[in-house]
Amino acid sequence: MTDQPLHSVIGPNHRRVLSVRLRLLEEYSLQLLELFRPLETELTSRPPLPQGVAKQVEREVAALQSRIREMKAELDLERSHRSARCEAAALISTMITYVEELHPRYLKGYGSIPDPLSRYLKESLKGFSETLDRISRTLRDHP
Repeated sequence: MTDQPLHSVIGPNHRRVLSVRLRLLEEYSLQLLELFRPLETELTSRPPLPQGVAKQVEREVAALQSRIREMKAELDLERSHRSARCEAAALISTMITYVEELHPRYLKGYGSIPDPLSRYLKESLKGFSETLDRISRTLRDHP
């Protein structure tokens, strides 16, 4: 009996799930490396992971990526071709949903909202929505 190449015995369902999971593993490994950089935004402060271990983690991530590359070749997994335009649209849609969920009518479950706060939120959220709308139009109108 001859050993068949692995890519010839893998079915489409297994090929698909392996591709998706390995892509996530690849993405998370890149996100892990980002944790060696500090993050300072208006609402988040995250110090970086210690630089003393950065090189070792980078080597391990490189080994992980190498193994992913080998599995892709051995199993003949397809590369995902993603659209930045579609990803941007999805992010904007999610952001619009988050803005909507901050509307006072959805916050009543956390207790009553004083009128001055309700007015402030409505006005601020209107501004957020308008800004997201402009971003969406800009991306849509400028290929």
